[in-house]
Amino acid sequence: MFVNFSVVAGLLWWADGYEREPGTTILWAILWGVFTAIAITSLITPGEASLFVAAIVEEASKLLGLFWIYKRGSIHSATDALVMGGFIGLGFTIFEDFTYSAGTSEAVEILIYRGIFSVFAHTLFSGIGAAIMFLLWKRLGGGGVVLGFISSYLIHYLWNISLSINLASISPLVNLIVYAVWPPVALVVTCILVRQRETSHIRSSGAIAVANGVINQDTLNHILNRSDRKKALKQIGSTSDRRKYRRDLHVSARQILEFDESQHLEITSDEFGPSSTNEEDPWA
Repeated sequence: MFVNFSVVAGLLWWADGYEREPGTTILWAILWGVFTAIAITSLITPGEASLFVAAIVEEASKLLGLFWIYKRGSIHSATDALVMGGFIGLGFTIFEDFTYSAGTSEAVEILIYRGIFSVFAHTLFSGIGAAIMFLLWKRLGGGGVVLGFISSYLIHYLWNISLSINLASISPLVNLIVYAVWPPVALVVTCILVRQRETSHIRSSGAIAVANGVINQDTLNHILNRSDRKKALKQIGSTSDRRKYRRDLHVSARQILEFDESQHLEITSDEFGPSSTNEEDPWA
């Protein structure tokens, strides 16, 4: 289980490579899943609950933490949403796995079984729902947030249904794919896609930010190109200076991501006349 936890945490850490949030924010997200989301779920659905209700309550309790993280200004992109939602789901599954195994004669087997399957699954449920929320709210307003939640819920609910069926008796191959293959594959693919999207966002918005003096071209090159970063790090002697260099790049990447559409519209307005576009943030 701890191996899978480390693998999933490392994957989320990699996905958020451009402007990582502080470790305290990541720890808070994990602890929300471990304690707060579990507590809310236990209070609302004590004892046995239907698969339908359980999936709704669990995803709602996890994604409530995402709203707090968003309100404090720690989510600037779909990648941030995926990562923070994923860490909340990761914390949730840690506690849930130990709860399922506590006091049973097969505690080790249960921990191993759930450590292989549920660690990837719960991280995927909350992470992908959070990313969809972020991607859709600008286009669909509150409806986009609802669709993001429904996405996380439906994936979770279908997973619960699959667990209630003895797929091994039907087809060992199907059982392997459903339980062991698709959650990690889906999570890896999602992380790759959102990181690629953020790369494209930083490249396009970074060019505008450079043109407007927000950052310089060398900084943008260092953010986007690993080779430039490696060359710069070789020229930096102390460990503390290297850490500062990385932190400064994360801050610059955040400045680019925060160089949002309203600022783009102001630039467009100055050049081509006023714009009538007016988008509101339903999460505010």
